[in-house]
Amino acid sequence: MKVYFDASVIIAALLSPTGGSFLLLKYVKAGKIVGISSQTAIDEIIEEDKLHKFGRTRRDIEQFIQDSKLLIHEHITQDEIEEYLGLIDAEDAHLVAGANLTHCEYLVSLDKKHLLRDAIQKKFLPLRIVSPKELLEEIVGF
Repeated sequence: MKVYFDASVIIAALLSPTGGSFLLLKYVKAGKIVGISSQTAIDEIIEEDKLHKFGRTRRDIEQFIQDSKLLIHEHITQDEIEEYLGLIDAEDAHLVAGANLTHCEYLVSLDKKHLLRDAIQKKFLPLRIVSPKELLEEIVGF
């Protein structure tokens, strides 16, 4: 199972070692699922003006991501995003593009406003856009 991780899920895992997002990264680390993200998503996490929110240094966050065993795809280019513009919020187009470029079956996100809506989810089938809880339910009947 190949799963593309939104920055929101990585951040949630970073902040809560008991939540579903962290559990998903444990499955990645254990090799039970293939976890993928992109440098574009990682850059959202390690922006200098956001680091203070996490109470960790840039190096700590980079180490956390490396230890998670997530595979990091290069930056998603504007050309790769182009076909998704108009179908989804422009700031989230890189996520669908990245998930499709890396042939993921799932895109996991905590973004209820832009991604976890039926109308959006149906537009990108067979890619399944799910929350961490929904993915855990599929993996282990959580």
